Amino acid sequence: MRIQPADKLFAEKQRIKTFTYNLKRKNMESSNIDMTAERSLEIISRTIEESRQRITRGSWKSMLIWGVAVTVIALTVGHLWKNTSAGAAANGLWGALGLVALAEQRYKKRHPKIPQTFVSKTISQIWGSLGIMAGSIGLFMGMLALLQVSIPLPMIPAPNSPESFGYFPITALIILLMGIAGMITGRILKSTVITVCCYIAGILGSFLALVYAGPYEMVVLAGVAVVGLIIPALIIKIREE
Repeated sequence: MRIQPADKLFAEKQRIKTFTYNLKRKNMESSNIDMTAERSLEIISRTIEESRQRITRGSWKSMLIWGVAVTVIALTVGHLWKNTSAGAAANGLWGALGLVALAEQRYKKRHPKIPQTFVSKTISQIWGSLGIMAGSIGLFMGMLALLQVSIPLPMIPAPNSPESFGYFPITALIILLMGIAGMITGRILKSTVITVCCYIAGILGSFLALVYAGPYEMVVLAGVAVVGLIIPALIIKIREE
């Protein structure tokens, strides 16, 4: 059967219409995929930002608790170290921080638990690693002292005495680690207050702990806790209000 010119024209129009429809459909599908990807990225970014803001708002409580605890224990240890026969053994009181950690855990269990996010887990791992490192250093040096193991250490003069004693800068090292952990936390939370305060506390505190080695380094550590923990906590709390 021979196709008439009118039929050919109609068939050509149908072919063009079908081609145009399929092309538009593909473009719409491609656009939907692009919009879905953009929407997903937007949701992820907003969730991370909300998580940062929520953690920053709630972080002042833990910062204040640990800041006060470190300040009180440091001043107590420094006083006993300088004015009693306990001497450097007074540093054993730092074990009381374990009780603070337990009390904080019990407090958190009694209150609604905030869902863990990548940001909160990262911050917990940073400070958990600091705690493990600081505790391991203290335990290691304590075991050496208990077992009376002799290792070469820098010698510094004892206060009001012609004698000298071996010295390992544990306090300066811990202060430096605290400053680094605090700065990383501040950068993650995009908090200039936390970042700057921890930078000042870490740099200045570790230097002063080396200069005032002995009982007075506990006063330095107390000052670091005030600058790096208590002051940022109070600033964050004031901003919340």
